[in-house]
Amino acid sequence: MKLRFIRRLLACVIGVTGLATSAKSSAQEVDSQTLAVRPMAVADPPLTYSLLPPLRDQIPGNAVVWYGQVYAEQQALLQRHDLWDQIGELVNLPSNDLAENHSEFKWLASQPVHSGVFGSLQKAARSRHCDWQLLNTDEPYFEILLPEVQRARSYARLIVLRVKYQIAEKRFDDALESLQLGFALAKHIAQGDTLVCTLVAIGIEDMMADCLFDWVQQPDAPNLAWALAELPDPLVDLRPGLDAELIGLESTYPLFAQARQIEQRQPDRDDPSRDESQSTPQRRQNWRFVEWSTDQWTGALRDFWDRSDLFGGNRNRSRPALGLLVMEAYPRAKASLIRAGYPAAQVEEFSVAQAIAVQSYNAHQRKIQNLVRWAYQPTSVALAGLQQESDGDAPTPPALPVDEMLGSSIQTVVHRQANVQRKIAALRMIEALRDHAATHGGELPASIDEIEVLPIPNDPATGEPFTYSRDGSTIRIATPDDPTTKLSFRPIEIEIRTQGDK
Repeated sequence: MKLRFIRRLLACVIGVTGLATSAKSSAQEVDSQTLAVRPMAVADPPLTYSLLPPLRDQIPGNAVVWYGQVYAEQQALLQRHDLWDQIGELVNLPSNDLAENHSEFKWLASQPVHSGVFGSLQKAARSRHCDWQLLNTDEPYFEILLPEVQRARSYARLIVLRVKYQIAEKRFDDALESLQLGFALAKHIAQGDTLVCTLVAIGIEDMMADCLFDWVQQPDAPNLAWALAELPDPLVDLRPGLDAELIGLESTYPLFAQARQIEQRQPDRDDPSRDESQSTPQRRQNWRFVEWSTDQWTGALRDFWDRSDLFGGNRNRSRPALGLLVMEAYPRAKASLIRAGYPAAQVEEFSVAQAIAVQSYNAHQRKIQNLVRWAYQPTSVALAGLQQESDGDAPTPPALPVDEMLGSSIQTVVHRQANVQRKIAALRMIEALRDHAATHGGELPASIDEIEVLPIPNDPATGEPFTYSRDGSTIRIATPDDPTTKLSFRPIEIEIRTQGDK
């Protein structure tokens, strides 16, 4: 399965569930999620529990070896399509519903964690590093095969079912050990140098976070406040996937690799000391640049066009269609390059294909770098910056259709990570409330400021505190405003029950 196909599949297979309902705008009412929880103080010592394998349990080696062993040894399990159809329908059910009405998969909860499919997943989770080696070959970036991505989603579903059965059976130590497999899997998948891996990793973390909403509603469930605070924030590192997007074009198409060489060797157009008396050939020699012939540029342009279906869409990719595009794009490309600061004499010496390629690469890099620079920032800053980019004047588009797939995926990654971070933050607030009630005779705090023992996180999407209100025995956690219309926080209503309540 090629990266392009997985990119198209992502919109269908990775949903943001629980607290986020992206189909609704921030101006609309969103149904609240009601949770009934019981008081429970934090453990002593505070780091009794962890959602990732602690250092004492880690082993040397590359996690990829063990994930590969799961696939190598579990062919019979992984090829049971009827089984996976059932699992796909059950993973979103609450733990108690699953245990009471769907006992056919209870065997997952009792499978030894040190052998079989979970044994290999445990060794992978405990491995000290994870290197997928995706960019260590000459394979074009957008044609990289990613079968491990789909397999990882299958592993995550198995882990979710195992966790939920264990939670329902109040086997909390076992459930925590299983959750470590899932959170480590998300962290490891994100180390793949593609944005597809990043999206899948966020989806897996999202599934594990949903399990914790079942956890907090179980009587006698240990308080995970410090385990949640200890979890890296964010757990999924966006940088490997984002860095790869910056080089995707030049790593896939020789046309843009050569265009980048021109861009990189372009003299400082604002340098007053530049010697304009030198001819263009002399300046090229000073740049140590070996020029392609017109035929080479034309051939590379045709190669791009023949393989441009990597970008999806319904564009006509026949050679006559390319000819029409070139006729329209060439004058615009020249004008755009001159506006960008390229000397007019140099642009006139470019061949038709060269001018179009250089302008397309230049315009695409400006756009994608403007997006990526924000994605590297803290979530609230990133969301505001990306919204600013969206609301600003549209930049000059590339002459070639290279933006049909790329830019929006960066915004999608940041939005989905924000939603998962909100879940973790909300869970930390719930655990803080459970601890407060346990140490104050079951009483709820009148305001969040009364909680002094545990740190209370802000809404990661806004950088501001969640709104907090109390009505009798019910607490409501919400956010007054969402930073973009693509995020919508699902308010949580929490009822703290004493042990005698039903």
